[in-house]
Amino acid sequence: MQFNTMQKNKLRWGYVAGIISGITYGMNPLFGVPVINKGLDVNSLLFYRYGVATLLMLAYMLVAKKQIRISWKQFGLMAILGVLFTGCSITLFEAYKYIPSGIATSILYVYPIMVALIMMFFGQFPTWQTWISIFAGVAGAVLLSVKGGGGFIDWRGIALVVASGLCYTLFIVIVNLSRQVKAIPNLTLTFYCFLIGSVMLFALSGFGMHLNPVPDAFSWLNILGLAVLPTTIATITLAASSKAVGATKTSILGILEPLTAIVIGTLVFHEAFTFNVALGVALILFAILFMILTEKKA
Repeated sequence: MQFNTMQKNKLRWGYVAGIISGITYGMNPLFGVPVINKGLDVNSLLFYRYGVATLLMLAYMLVAKKQIRISWKQFGLMAILGVLFTGCSITLFEAYKYIPSGIATSILYVYPIMVALIMMFFGQFPTWQTWISIFAGVAGAVLLSVKGGGGFIDWRGIALVVASGLCYTLFIVIVNLSRQVKAIPNLTLTFYCFLIGSVMLFALSGFGMHLNPVPDAFSWLNILGLAVLPTTIATITLAASSKAVGATKTSILGILEPLTAIVIGTLVFHEAFTFNVALGVALILFAILFMILTEKKA
């Protein structure tokens, strides 16, 4: 009886963490767009984003006396996760140079299917209820994303988006399956991912030679918001959700990201709210509610 209660609490927290992760990831445009509109290039923005997040995490962990030390084997896994996590951002932003963002997002949010297929190789087969949630969520994400204009489909853009989705997929799967990673506290895991990402971005910038300065104080405030919400909180809750409810279901909850971005775009940036968008929102909400309400383990 006690075990069932603990399992229910674990699942409940896992779903809550996944929802928080999806929503906070979706806040990227809220903080990122104003800075880019000020003229800061994407690579510099990503470096400042991960750099500030790393410093904030380190300061908190030192003050709160949280675990920082890990084994060399765990550090190797953290290096892989850091590269995957940062690679997801880099390849997606690079894809925008070749294909419209709507098409890019449509392709990216097929990643829950990628997660489910990879997990099947490890003997974790989704139920028919989960498959319904996957396809309803993906369909909803596609409807949200095709509201923009068209354009020629450049194979380089498609390849970059597929690479971005694969990086995100592998990140979730490794967090869910690796015993070494599961033994690392979520705060510690997040800190090392950001640290590796910051070093990686610094190296890609020519070790600082091609970094542009932040334009003004308002931009620094946006970078701080970017570092805290869609970076730090989103990653901590992503890891927590993946450990609690599994990689496949966490990936479905992640579809809340484009939904949140659409809400922000409509309310803050006054973007059009079309029938396609409304239907996409309905499908995503159905996918998530259906998955949670039909959870057999509960």
